[in-house]
Amino acid sequence: MTRRMLVVVLATAVLALALAAAAPRALAVGFVDKQVEAGGLLLQNYVNTYGMTHGFAFPAPAMVKKGGGLEDATRIWPSNPWTGKLMGPGSSRGTYTYALRNAGTAYSLTMHLSSGKYVFKGTMPAWMKKERDQESKQSLLLLQRYVEATAASTHVYPATGAFTKDAYAAAVWPTNPWTLQPMALGTGVGDYSYAQKSGGTGYELKTTLSDGKSFVLVQFAVGALLTAPVN
Repeated sequence: MTRRMLVVVLATAVLALALAAAAPRALAVGFVDKQVEAGGLLLQNYVNTYGMTHGFAFPAPAMVKKGGGLEDATRIWPSNPWTGKLMGPGSSRGTYTYALRNAGTAYSLTMHLSSGKYVFKGTMPAWMKKERDQESKQSLLLLQRYVEATAASTHVYPATGAFTKDAYAAAVWPTNPWTLQPMALGTGVGDYSYAQKSGGTGYELKTTLSDGKSFVLVQFAVGALLTAPVN
């Protein structure tokens, strides 16, 4: 055997031994990463259960942790296989990052592995978003009737900031279908905003839909204000 051949054989043997030594470690790391993913499946189940029992309004990030208030999560909580401690939010291996998207109607749950990540996702059914957006539009039409009723008696539309639930205590005030609370002034999904225009002879009334767009009702009277609500 020549010297060159001997060097090649020895190098090949060293490489084979290195690969053999690395294989068990790679298998072990892969197994632990699978445990992290399994923990993510359990967390996703808790998040989905909460969403289904709350009209697909998914939990806030502060809730997705041990003791955060998720139903059924008090019995079993996954452990971080890398530390042996309870799995929690973070960015290191064996931790997770939970984030809401689309005004709380969708979420992502990112599991941090030894190298890379694995992402679980969930979202509200499209038909439910459409249904709730329709409820928001109908609620805004009801609010428009109140605005027009005020103008019919005062010949001026309500001032900006004056059109609130408290100012119409005797009226049936609509509910925000996303929060199940009375529709409130704001820019959140299902909230409403109102502004008087043209010195009291017009107004803009709008609500925010699930896609972030606005449904807007605008009225500008020509001459004197109408003496009866607009249907």
